[in-house]
Amino acid sequence: MTNPIFSSLREVRSPRYLAAIWVSRILALAVAALYFTAWWDESQARQEPMLSGASNPSLIYTWAVFTHLLPAVALVFFIVVGWNKPGISGIGFALFAFLQAFTVGGEFAYIPIVVAPALIVAIAYVTAYRWGIREKYLKSNS
Repeated sequence: MTNPIFSSLREVRSPRYLAAIWVSRILALAVAALYFTAWWDESQARQEPMLSGASNPSLIYTWAVFTHLLPAVALVFFIVVGWNKPGISGIGFALFAFLQAFTVGGEFAYIPIVVAPALIVAIAYVTAYRWGIREKYLKSNS
């Protein structure tokens, strides 16, 4: 038997689970869109000095754009891999929230702003996972 965290909940059709999983997916896509917007903003901000000729492209500019793209790609990866396995997405978003807490450095006032979106999505996925596993267990034992 596989680990229940990695098991698919595709066959669970209870209204409560379906509502929870779709809320989780929509919230996750919204958070990923937020990070793609941050990446787009950063890439546009890095282009302005180069387009005016005030600056040459450098590795620092490329690195800044890449570090804003990487979180968005990671979130999309967690959404796709965990589409029918909310346990994986819940772990992925919780890990992402934990790692985001370290990105703010010593600016502790920003921790709730940076961590909250991914943490809310992780909680939503874990809730959907728990409800789905319960429904799957009840269905298999009835």
